[in-house]
This record gives sequence, structure tokens and C-alpha cells, in this order.
Amino acid sequence: MRVRIPWAVLLWIAISGVIFVIGLRVVTLRDTERFPYNFQLTANPTDQDHTVHLTIVAGTFEYGVRPEVSQAVETGVYLADTDHPVALSLFSAIPNVVEVRIDEQTITIAYDNDIEADLMLRRAQRPVINSVLNTADHIEGATGTDQTLIFTTSDAEWRYGHYIPALIPEDEQEVYPDRASGEAGSALAQFLFENVNALEALTLNPDSLVVTYRATALETQVISQIELALNQFHPRASLLPNLWIFSITGHPSKIIQIMPIDTDIPLVFFTLGIALLEGLLFAYFYAKDDKIVRPMVRLTSVFLLFWSIYGHEPLWDYGLGLLFPNSNQLVHPSATVIQFTAQHLELVLVSSLIIIPVGLIFGILVTRDEFREVLPLVNNLVNSGQTVPTIAIVAFMAPIIGFGFWPAIIALIAYGLLPVVRNTIAGLEAVDDFIIDSARGMGLTPSQILYQIELPIASSVIMAGIRTSMVINVGTATLGAFVGSGGLGTPIASGLSMTVDSFILLGAIPAALLAIMIDYILERIEYVLTPRGLQIESGVE
Repeated sequence: MRVRIPWAVLLWIAISGVIFVIGLRVVTLRDTERFPYNFQLTANPTDQDHTVHLTIVAGTFEYGVRPEVSQAVETGVYLADTDHPVALSLFSAIPNVVEVRIDEQTITIAYDNDIEADLMLRRAQRPVINSVLNTADHIEGATGTDQTLIFTTSDAEWRYGHYIPALIPEDEQEVYPDRASGEAGSALAQFLFENVNALEALTLNPDSLVVTYRATALETQVISQIELALNQFHPRASLLPNLWIFSITGHPSKIIQIMPIDTDIPLVFFTLGIALLEGLLFAYFYAKDDKIVRPMVRLTSVFLLFWSIYGHEPLWDYGLGLLFPNSNQLVHPSATVIQFTAQHLELVLVSSLIIIPVGLIFGILVTRDEFREVLPLVNNLVNSGQTVPTIAIVAFMAPIIGFGFWPAIIALIAYGLLPVVRNTIAGLEAVDDFIIDSARGMGLTPSQILYQIELPIASSVIMAGIRTSMVINVGTATLGAFVGSGGLGTPIASGLSMTVDSFILLGAIPAALLAIMIDYILERIEYVLTPRGLQIESGVE
């Protein structure tokens, strides 16, 4: 008797180990536009000479933490000398801003430079999102007249809140009476002593620092160096991703909308749980036939694994930082990788929901005797979709039906029909005439023959066409960014136009992984749908 090894269990344990090891690493995020420096200090004198007490009034080392207390943003018109927190943040983060006007649901930014309006809008998108508590999905930007940018929120009002300082854990204190102890202390203490040469002694509290500096140093210069060092150390994030799931809801203009959801559960717990589940299923189905449960568990778990990796921005910031060590802009300012991926999946799924039934209907009809004469016409129609370049279809449709989601969908439908129609025809025509004649002799009707004989036999060939169509559309959907449909083509297009190499990889790598993942998922579905006899014959297991 052959001994079976639970390879899936071992693989998930190995994946858990890799995720756990990676998650032990805490890094400083590199992208200064996506993760802006925001530490601000106020100085208070002390009784000791050359010693100052620095209180943190803004800033945190905790990645992704939102302020617990928020308030409505004060409305008005503000100039560069303002102390308004939101307006001040916009003045410091966006080049050549001359005026900021904040209304209840709009922020109007006036600027004075020769930068193209669309490029200026992209530069301002992330600073606006960072300066308020309203989520990015509720904020839309547009170019106005006379060098202005207009940002609107679908919320009732703009919200603002201070981050809670967190130099060290609450109710703790780190005291370093000299440079030697500081250089051997915590990571933050080492960093401060390394970057502030005049620093002689240091006390770290959760929300303040007590700094002693050399008698020959200027206090203002020391404070400036400490603030700069804190910002260079900020923000800190673990490379351990959380488990992300998603919701699919109806949408009036896009049919479906995919919303990523962060569960706040470490991904390593999920992968270990899948390993345990695979072990239980292995034991239960050890001597049984299983075509449904384990394949479905695997395709769901693989998708959520990739999906969760897409959702963890520090991983992308860190990985791209290794490839482009001299770049200060690594991740796209307008959205996260998982948001781009959700938009991309919307394009692929909506187009596939149209392509698959239409392709199957055409393929089935032209293989029936009464419609066989239109077979050449159907072949020519679907072939023309791949003959014309996809970007040409997108460019042609945009002026007719407008920019946005649907020009890209039409191009994807035109490009993705051919594999489905061709494989449906090939699969149905490959069914042996002897089998069909035998079915007729048994008294089966034409519809019974189609659904009970022809389609099951042709299912593997048809699924191969569907797989090809969807994988092709993953790559083709990137072109939709040129007409404003969103998706992973957005960072690619931005990278090409702005010559930012990291943006190009930010779109290309997730798109390639998404194509591989969709191909794997459809391969598992094909395995489930293919009759057992054909699996044995074709060697599928």
C-alpha cells in the first residue's frame, strides 16, 4: 500500500515559517509622500544647564494608527503663515501653494507654478489624504480654473485629529546618562545618539524627551537635529501582514464593487490554521475520493494569502526600497496596492461575467446544425477583437461613451471573446459522433444530449478557454488606466509618464501575481468540473 504524504500541510507550515520570520523585522518606511514625516516638538526649559525638555505635540511611530479623537476641520481661507493644522500640512507638503480654502466638504488649493495641472493634482492627492481623517475612498480631486485644485469629500465634513505620541510603551521610561549607555541602548536611543553629535544624555518618555547637550552647541540646532532624527526614524512598521478579506456589493455604474477589509488578525495565524485544516482534511479523506472540499479550501486560502500580501503596504515599501534605494517615492500616492487590485479585479470579473455566457452561447449555437452556416461569421467577429489593438479599442470608445469604467470593459470583452468561443466550438466538435448517436438511440432529447453528454465531455477544453481569456484580461486591463478606469495600470501609466521606476513595478508585479493566482484558481475549478473518467484519461489529479 502506497503511503501518502500531506504535502499541502508541509507547504503551509513552511509558508507560516517564512511569514513569521519576515514579521520579526521592523523597518522604517521609506516613502516620504505616502508616509509623511510629522513629528513636531515644543521646548521647555529645565533647572539643569544645557538641558531641555522636549514635548511631542504631533507624531507617532505606529504605522496605520489613526487618532482616537477627531474634530471637525475649521473652515476659512488660509495663507502660508497660518497655524491651522490641515492648511499648514498642505503648505509644507505641496510645492508653491499660495492659498488654501477649506469649506465644509471641499478644499480648494491655489498654486503658483508651471507644472501641468494633472501632475499637480497627483502630487497633491496624497498630502490631502494624509492631512485629514476622512478615508481616501471618500475623497475625490479635480483640477479647477486659474491654477487651482479642488478636493471634495462625500462625508458630511472634513475631520482632523492629532496622532498620539508613542516613543516608547506607555508608563515606561528609558534613561541614558551618557553617550556610551545611549549607544548601547534601544534602537531609538542608538539612532538619536548616532544622528545628534551634540547629544550627551537622554531620557525617553512616551510623549517627551529630556535632552542634555554639549555646552558649545546651540539649543535650537540640537532641537532641530532631534526632530529630524525622529522623522527619519518614523514611521516604524512590522513586515508581518494581517489577514485581509473582501466584500462584493452591487454598484450602479460598475455592476459590482470589491471592498478590501483588514481583519487585524496576523496572517501567520491564518496560514497555521489552514495547515491544521489541511491536516484534518487529509486524515478524513485519506481513503476517500474528494473533488470539492480540498480544492475549494486551497483556492480560497491561496487567494486570501496573496490578497493579504497586497494589503500590507510596508512590504511593498520595503521591497521597492531595496530595488530603488535612492528613491523617496516608492508607492503610488493616490491608492494602495490592494485598492488598485480591487479595481483591477472589478474590470476582470465584470468583463468575464459578460464574456463567458456570450462566448458559450455563440460557441454552442454555431455547433448546432440549424446555425452552422453562421460559423464563419462568428469566427471572423471574435477574431477581429484580437486583430485590432486593445489600446485602439479603448481610445475609440472613450470619446463615444466617455472616460471611465466601461470603455475598458468593452475593450476587454472584444479581446477576451476569442478564446472562449474558439474553445467552446473545439470542445463540442471533438465529441465523438458515435457517443451522440448512442445518446439519440437511448431516447435523449437534443437539450439532454447537450447538457448531459457534450458539455461535460467538452468541459476541460471550454475551461481552458475561460482560463486563457481571464488571464489575458488581467494583463489587458492595465490599459484601462489610460481612460481613467483605475486598476493596476494606474501606477504603471504614472510611472511611465513621470519616469518613476518603482511605480511601474508596483503595478506590474501585482498584475503578474494576480494572473498566476487566477490561473491557479481556474485550474482548480476545472479540476472540479471535469468528469472523473476524463481526469484519469488526461492525467489530471
